[in-house]
Amino acid sequence: MKQKSNYRYSDWKVETLLYAEIGQRIRAARRFKDLTQQELSDRISLSRTSITNLENGVQKISLYTLYEICFVLNIEIHRLIPNNKKESS
Repeated sequence: MKQKSNYRYSDWKVETLLYAEIGQRIRAARRFKDLTQQELSDRISLSRTSITNLENGVQKISLYTLYEICFVLNIEIHRLIPNNKKESS
């Protein structure tokens, strides 16, 4: 599930882009595990609407929620958070 971001490291200074990218990564990981939004929401006690909003980058995600999602999806947290370092050319 290795992903190449369409953004540069400096783009993460724009909070909306950061949350949108995290949301896209959550969606990809959830789909990879073959879970619906409802199934994920049931496992972390968050509404399906909140899952939708997180995946669309509309709602900010708390560290605890991010941790819970990683636990349910059985992935490391750094898989959902974009790298903040310059990529070498």
